[in-house]
Amino acid sequence: MNTPRRRAPYRRPPVLALAALLAGSVALAADAPDDQAPPTLGLELAAGRQQLSNGSPDWSETSARLTHRRGQRHASELGLVQTERFGLRDDQLTGALARALSPQLTATLDASLSPTHHVLARHHLGASLQYEFAPAWLVHGGLRSTRYDSATVTQATVMLERYLASFRGLVAWRPVQTLGRSTSSLELRGDYYYADKSSIGLSLADGQEAAQISDTALALADVRATTLIGRHWLTPDWALAYEWNSTRQGDFYTRRGWRIGVQHLF
Repeated sequence: MNTPRRRAPYRRPPVLALAALLAGSVALAADAPDDQAPPTLGLELAAGRQQLSNGSPDWSETSARLTHRRGQRHASELGLVQTERFGLRDDQLTGALARALSPQLTATLDASLSPTHHVLARHHLGASLQYEFAPAWLVHGGLRSTRYDSATVTQATVMLERYLASFRGLVAWRPVQTLGRSTSSLELRGDYYYADKSSIGLSLADGQEAAQISDTALALADVRATTLIGRHWLTPDWALAYEWNSTRQGDFYTRRGWRIGVQHLF
């Protein structure tokens, strides 16, 4: 039996901002689409499990995500996630909204809200800009604020992305400020598009990140992560998404696991 733990004083989340973003992410605006592609509606159901080296119970996650998209840079998403970590179960509502502001510039807003927040964050708000400064060259900049019971994590992202034939490469730097300290991490990723929409990629990350090391503690930890991720389209309307990862969270634990999902376009 899990013993109830004492919570930090509650700070009311920005309810109106969260509600507006999540409501807006349900409907795709008809103005300023980035191309003439017809809108598509997609549903993805996924499940995953991770094992921890310190003897803690396995982590598990199930999710459902509904995406409405027109072209590559005009989309909205609403998701429902259920996780179990350290023997505690959390529910989370997520939303995202991407808009093409010009032929080169795209803005994205994202948010989440957990009514249970035993282990997950109470809520987060994020925003980013993507700019194509030369053909197949993109630069990204973003900022995210995540509120846990014990701390607030502020993370920025600066990323350079390059497309070349059937390949994509990116390098991302993520400075983080929390618990009175500042640190950062670096990610390198490469993807290969072996069919019209099918791809497989490898991500390597190293540095310090804010990590949930128990059901009550958040800490900055040295993180080394390797992630294999892909999406294979079986038919024009059905796709299989998969992921395998291994993440070392300092001296606290190493977690390894998988995630698999099925996506259908209506």
